[in-house]
Amino acid sequence: MKKQEIKRVGYLAAVMVFGLILITGCASIQIWPDYQRTAENKMVVIQEKIGDGLKSGALTLDQSQIFLTKLKIIRTDYMALKDKSVYRDVWDSLLGRLDALEEEINRAFPRITRIEEPRNENRIVALQRTIDDGRINGRLPLAEGRDFQARLDGIRSDNLRMTEAGRSPTYEETAGISRRIDALGDEINRALARTTRVEEPRSGDRIAVLQRIIDDGRTSGRLPLTEGRDFQARLDAIRIDYSRMTDGSRSPTHEETTDISRRLDLLEINLSRYR
Repeated sequence: MKKQEIKRVGYLAAVMVFGLILITGCASIQIWPDYQRTAENKMVVIQEKIGDGLKSGALTLDQSQIFLTKLKIIRTDYMALKDKSVYRDVWDSLLGRLDALEEEINRAFPRITRIEEPRNENRIVALQRTIDDGRINGRLPLAEGRDFQARLDGIRSDNLRMTEAGRSPTYEETAGISRRIDALGDEINRALARTTRVEEPRSGDRIAVLQRIIDDGRTSGRLPLTEGRDFQARLDAIRIDYSRMTDGSRSPTHEETTDISRRLDLLEINLSRYR
């Protein structure tokens, strides 16, 4: 019985000594190399995450600068602790701040990620189609067409250079290309609007002609009642949209004019079956 009690006392004493060692180790002042390496790794990961977020557009420039400033403050504190004898809870606090910063960045990604805008490459392709259409149908004068094409070629060349060999363009480079595309697109639309104003009466005349065709068809009986109502409703909708486009002497865009023209073409084709 005494032997069991002695063993029990010895076991409790060993536990107490081990616990005391742990407490003393945590509370003692010393250098903590494992904590230093963990902090270094976390700072590298956070730095890369901020850079990737800025390149992809998930983080705005202002957001990335705020996060970098916070990381810089933590790094300054890290340098003050590196290779110094301190209590372990000091390192625990610094690692906790790094974890909190990383969580803040992670939360910012889905919140800040903007609704995807068309990529610059897609916008370049769209502008190329607009220029081609304008030059083919004569809506873009020869000199302006050449100038717009030369400028778009320059933008395309710079955009390719930015991404060659799989390189990721910087935020400033991408924003610069986007601004140039915006400016060129505005100028092309203004040039097309000038020719649109000249062509506006054509759509109005075509609407009047189609109205006469529908009236004649319904009067003569060539247009069945159901088809006549359908064609009239479609023409009324086109007339309303056309009036809205030109309301207050507003100049319709190239896309609006093209849409009206296509709808008139389709209606005219459908009506031709009943002539």
